[in-house]
Amino acid sequence: MTRQALILLATCAVGALSTGTTAVAQTAPAASARPVAVEEVIVTADRRERKLQDVPSAISAITEQALERSRIVDLSSLSTTVPSFSMTESSALGKELSIRGVTSVRILDATAEPSVGMFVDEVYLSRMGSAFTDFYDLERVEVIRGPQGVLLGKNVVGGAISVITAKPKFDPSGATTVSFGNYDSVMANGYVTGPLTDDLAGRVAFQVRNRSGYSQNVILGGDMDNLKSYQGRGELLYRAPDADLQVLATFDYGRDETDGTARVMTDDPFAAGTGVVAAWRAARGLGPRDGTSPEHEYSRRITRGAMLRVDWGVFEGAKLTSITGYRSSKGVMGFNQLGIGSPPGLADTFYSTTEKPETISQELRLVSDNPDSRFDWIIGAFHQSDDVTRYDSNVATTYTAIPALSGTFLYTNKADLKTSAVFGQVGYKFTDQLKATVGLRYTMDDKSGTRLAQCLEDGGDGLCVAALVLAKGQSFTVNYGKDWNALTPQGIIEYRPNDNVMIYGSVAKGFKGGGWDHLPSTAAAAAIGYDPEKATNYEIGVKSDLFDRRVRLNLAAFKMDYKDLQSQQLVLECLCLITSNAGTAEIKGLEAEGTWAVNEDLTLTASGSWLDAKYKNFVDGAGVVFSGNQIQRSPEYKFDIGANYVFGIGEWDQAFSLQTNYTKQGKSYWTPANTFAQEPFGLWDASLRVQPPGAAWSVTVWGKNLTDELYAVAAQTFFGDLMNYYAPPKTYGVDLKYEF
Repeated sequence: MTRQALILLATCAVGALSTGTTAVAQTAPAASARPVAVEEVIVTADRRERKLQDVPSAISAITEQALERSRIVDLSSLSTTVPSFSMTESSALGKELSIRGVTSVRILDATAEPSVGMFVDEVYLSRMGSAFTDFYDLERVEVIRGPQGVLLGKNVVGGAISVITAKPKFDPSGATTVSFGNYDSVMANGYVTGPLTDDLAGRVAFQVRNRSGYSQNVILGGDMDNLKSYQGRGELLYRAPDADLQVLATFDYGRDETDGTARVMTDDPFAAGTGVVAAWRAARGLGPRDGTSPEHEYSRRITRGAMLRVDWGVFEGAKLTSITGYRSSKGVMGFNQLGIGSPPGLADTFYSTTEKPETISQELRLVSDNPDSRFDWIIGAFHQSDDVTRYDSNVATTYTAIPALSGTFLYTNKADLKTSAVFGQVGYKFTDQLKATVGLRYTMDDKSGTRLAQCLEDGGDGLCVAALVLAKGQSFTVNYGKDWNALTPQGIIEYRPNDNVMIYGSVAKGFKGGGWDHLPSTAAAAAIGYDPEKATNYEIGVKSDLFDRRVRLNLAAFKMDYKDLQSQQLVLECLCLITSNAGTAEIKGLEAEGTWAVNEDLTLTASGSWLDAKYKNFVDGAGVVFSGNQIQRSPEYKFDIGANYVFGIGEWDQAFSLQTNYTKQGKSYWTPANTFAQEPFGLWDASLRVQPPGAAWSVTVWGKNLTDELYAVAAQTFFGDLMNYYAPPKTYGVDLKYEF
């Protein structure tokens, strides 16, 4: 989609997000006539409960109904349809998020942090391995685009994914869903909620997902890209009978495991000749879902979390909120680095890692609560402490043509990460149509730790495996540490020409702390860190509900100045990942979202984003110039169109609901060099739901990626071959749901 086409899409007002911007009131069948209007959605992106259309920011809010109907079950399925949002996934523990071209590079080192933050019930998840990435029993997911430098607990430079779980209710209810699909897929989830006493309510929810592998290991036999996932959550809600006081306690547990991710070698189109492994695979007729790892691979994760939230009307016109979060997890992973033995590969090493993060966070904020005042304000403080222990080992397993890869190393890294902040925001309505808001946050980051590198075996050549410049029996220990601080202001102007249209302009800064490289080759390299990255975002937008709320159209245009962005490249000479600060970059873009309720039976939806994301000044440590190149993992365009049609047969009035949508994503490069890329691809999803009038049960037949599009979610080059990590193929199934 060109920029002109996107502008035309926005102008025509046939807009918005088929699975995301809003839910539409008429998507669920009902026995009685329904109003022809777009449903209001409440969000908390600015730390107050407000209508989506009243928040002067680019937000996609995906409701519980939209998540369920579109089979959005994790971050991967979320990323396919939300504008300006994409995800790279090289393993079960390696999820890297990108919003508006601001990309989280590989979150491997214990000191690294993502550019795009993830929050669950306003608690920040600092390690993606700690995130419960299965979505179940949720109220909504908010995708907040652009730097969030004031209110979101943890300062984030690119944007945020905010997951809001469903809360206990004092009216008893429950539901359960069982799903069956191809690849022996079985999913079951459900919840039950209700009062325990007059002042105390509870909620219990669970989800189980099991499936066979999308790929097969043709060397050892057995599945790859399979999944076993088990999760549960319990909540208690207390409401004081004679005071403005509410206390919510949440506990969750999750466990998942796979037999590894297939890495499939194809020929690198930018290298001369045919890659050795690609030629070997072609000669044997191996397909894109045929893995060739000579070692058994695995990935396992256990997460535990708790949250205590207190909301207290401490005095008239103000509410005090305290959010205390705790999370601990353990992730283990082992895989053959190239996904093939040597020969035909040039090297054969088995990499394993164990990571144990433990996080404690505390936020206090006081929020004005007087709708009649022209002033509104927020003041608060935040602190988070992370203790991260990580063990990394690489072992040469068979013959290798590269002598420096014939040994065994062990890295131990223990990091102590602390971040603290104070923040405030004040807004003033000059008139009923005009409002100005300013905010400021002061952030202090303190990171330190100890790294121990040991060469256990060097294969007799005096060099340890994969980048470590040590001989057998040698080691080094490095203590590292540094602190950073930043002021991140924000200013917003809102103008309302009428009750149905809001025009806003904003300027906001974001900040992401620095860190240290993963698996440095020498003691000197282990002591050298990389700097924080910073972004300043200039944005104008329009939010509108038109034609008696039958059309919702939201537009945003932005320009982002991005400084010192942290960028990673694979250096083949040492087979190591080097992080460097990329000088400056500039990102410009347009986004359009909307919904058109044509009548009570038909809803049309569409969304689109266009990005011009370029490095302005980027020369890496080896002197290679990337200036002028497109920022890695930033597709130039993305659009989604869809429809929902409700119909009936005989006495089953409005008992059937057909939903379909098509998503197209443009070309995106995997590295700053712009030498190899994921070409444009499109995805088609559809579902048909049956729910008789007044029935407590429903049946939904669904399909994802129905054209069986083959596309990569991560890739990297290796001596003439291109290593690909492919997204799921075509999947389909049936959901059986019962509510009580």
